[in-house]
Amino acid sequence: VGLLFSVSPLFAIFGARHEDIIYRAYFIGFVCTLGLIVTWYSSHTQLGLYLIGLAAFHISEYLLTALYKPTKLSNDSFLLNHSTAYHCALGAGLFEYLVEYVNLGSDKFSWPWISLLGGCMMFSGDVFRKLAMITAAENFDHIVQTSKAENHQLVTHGVYSVSRHPSYAGWFYWSIGTQILLCNPVCTAGYAFASWKFFSERIEEEECYLIRFFGAEYLKYKQAVGIGIPFISGFQVSPEFLQFVSSTKEAGEANKDR
Repeated sequence: VGLLFSVSPLFAIFGARHEDIIYRAYFIGFVCTLGLIVTWYSSHTQLGLYLIGLAAFHISEYLLTALYKPTKLSNDSFLLNHSTAYHCALGAGLFEYLVEYVNLGSDKFSWPWISLLGGCMMFSGDVFRKLAMITAAENFDHIVQTSKAENHQLVTHGVYSVSRHPSYAGWFYWSIGTQILLCNPVCTAGYAFASWKFFSERIEEEECYLIRFFGAEYLKYKQAVGIGIPFISGFQVSPEFLQFVSSTKEAGEANKDR
């Protein structure tokens, strides 16, 4: 079931011919299958659900990119090679789970509602991110864009009406939810701090370019809609920056006239 979950859509929808893509899909399918086995045939229900959720997150990143922005589809669309820090975080989460379970046994899960809360955060965070990808469609990209494409539009409807960076907000809560599901107190705090720092810097960088792309339109949107991640307000606009954006836009228009 797990293998079909990840590999079949690739063949059925996109006719995947590249071996490296198929290998990644099989790996995700293996993780999902392992999660199903662990969930149903062991006492490690939380770990099994975590593995299933992890597999669903990565395979859906690829599938939605293929559906809504096929021109940018690549091996990187799985986000399996996101960063070394991401891989270390995954390893740390599993390590803490195993160490605490060996020492505490079933006492690690003395309060089942904690895992339930984490599972809900994990699921809703991923859904929120995927809704952002669907709503933005071809305007969505996994990489911060430093130049404005001709068809790039500012999306402000749907989930973007409640958060101006819903894909980041969704990922933020998804990542923390994974560790609450596993009842990992150390990694819950670590994930919260690392995710907050990463998205704080990422949003600031991205908004710098969005203001250059859309000018007053984005500034109005920025003032009306928050981000949804605590204590992150985004790029702080100064008069000097606005003057720089204005002069850059004027120079760009002058070059077009030539």
